[in-house]
Amino acid sequence: MFYTVNYLFAAYLQTEDGGGHKIKKVEKVRIGKARFYFDITPEMGEELKMKFHNSCCMEFETIRKSTISLAY
Repeated sequence: MFYTVNYLFAAYLQTEDGGGHKIKKVEKVRIGKARFYFDITPEMGEELKMKFHNSCCMEFETIRKSTISLAY
């Protein structure tokens, strides 16, 4: 079983590009922080993490953050 605390990566894993994986378990660490568990191997999780960093999801997040910073 593989887990991530990165909510954006967890969302990506659920998309078609990320393999359409379903969250199997959520372990709340504290308010606003959780571990999202997926029924994939740690090796597959790492492989998908590399794919994620080159995805449009990561591109969107980077642009979103820089756009928000323009308001400050």
